[in-house]
Amino acid sequence: MKKSVFQCALLVLLATAVSACKTTEEKTPLVHAHRGGMALYPENTIPAMIHAVSIGAPVLELDLHVSKDHQVVVSHDAYFNAVKAYTPTGDTIPEEQMKSYKLYAMNYDSISKYDVGTHPNPRFPQRKSLKCKVPLVSELIDSVENYTKTHSLPLVSYNIEIKSDPSKDGIFTPDYKTFADLCISVLLTKKLGNRLLVQCFDVRTLNYLHERYPTLRLSYLVEDHVTPFDEQMKRLLFTPQVYSPEYDLVTKELVQKAHARHMEVAPWTVDNRSDVFRLKQLGVDAIITNQPDSVMHWLH
Repeated sequence: MKKSVFQCALLVLLATAVSACKTTEEKTPLVHAHRGGMALYPENTIPAMIHAVSIGAPVLELDLHVSKDHQVVVSHDAYFNAVKAYTPTGDTIPEEQMKSYKLYAMNYDSISKYDVGTHPNPRFPQRKSLKCKVPLVSELIDSVENYTKTHSLPLVSYNIEIKSDPSKDGIFTPDYKTFADLCISVLLTKKLGNRLLVQCFDVRTLNYLHERYPTLRLSYLVEDHVTPFDEQMKRLLFTPQVYSPEYDLVTKELVQKAHARHMEVAPWTVDNRSDVFRLKQLGVDAIITNQPDSVMHWLH
């Protein structure tokens, strides 16, 4: 009888230990498809986002700029990049002149005529090439939402960067408050709730967004390799929901400090298998990657 009781107790202890190990093992970072997965499809385009959704990426990452007629467009660059776009007539853009092709100097009907999908991307030679335009953010979100509904797929979330910077004010973008308001006014019409996360490097914009839209979920993008974490946080007048550093800045101590402030940690941009597993072991909450298919496969 005593032996039986002992064996039962041992089995319970073993089951508890296995369960604890399994819980730790199953804590997998959420994958964000950077620019829709720019290693796979033309960046920041509707086909890229639809493809990312179709392979199961739970979060779409994208960037916003504004046209001359104040339309909110999806683009990482403030101008048509010589290595990413062709003119409406199919010509290449001279590298030394590409900053003269700035989006903020064009109305959207002109922007939409450029081809941002067929120019080969030297960083990702295996990327699929197809003719694409710079989409309106409203059009992109509607396309994704319709796709998930039509195909009975889970709803996806959006991690959207407002590309403001003090050096761009009045040249490549409106002033940062106008820029932010134009973007948020469109995004709020989509009624995404907690599926919307707005990120930015510009602390002016983050502080303004928190003050003007207090319920908005915000992410602090960081690439500062010099300023300590605590000093970085003093630049903000609030604590955002997410801290998003360049991936090589991430240490166990950094993750612990962020978590102590109740912030999630979402490093960018991670495409290497060993980096993915290092970051997972450090306990990050999300991984922003150009290769969502590979990262999801590595993380099962």
